[in-house]
Amino acid sequence: MKRLWVLTALLGVAVALNATAEPPPQAANARILNKWLGDWKSITLLKPAAWSPTSQELSGTSKSVWILDGRFQETSSRNGRHETREIHRYDAGSKRYHKWTFNSDGSHSFWIGDWDEETLTMTWKYVDFGAGIEGKIVDRFTSDSKYESTVILKDRAGAVLLDIRSEHVRTSKQAE
Repeated sequence: MKRLWVLTALLGVAVALNATAEPPPQAANARILNKWLGDWKSITLLKPAAWSPTSQELSGTSKSVWILDGRFQETSSRNGRHETREIHRYDAGSKRYHKWTFNSDGSHSFWIGDWDEETLTMTWKYVDFGAGIEGKIVDRFTSDSKYESTVILKDRAGAVLLDIRSEHVRTSKQAE
């Protein structure tokens, strides 16, 4: 009988620990990511920089959906032949947002974001794993169905490696 009580108590502790390990899907701060849900059309301007010596204008599409029981958001994008997958989430431990990007050219990156409710702006800072690169992405919502993005990457000496400006317009909204 004592053994049954111990097993029941351990099971109760395990369930309680699991319940507190991650916030429930769609916790209040995670809902900020709903702003990106749906289908989008984009116009992107690559300004001259070390990694893109000539100016280019590209049009593309993207789609953002919740995956894995609403704990992560996946965005799939295409600009011409270039394809990108992003995974976003709210990290309750650090009270910040995480973004992983994976590109069809084999490149990848990790970013940590902070949301400013007053300006409706997410500022993502690049996490450098020793390459000596500093970067920032700023997504600023100008309406419920429109946002602008700026991407700047610099090397150790401060030279601009990449300078991208994009305008995104929602073409359909996903359910939250």
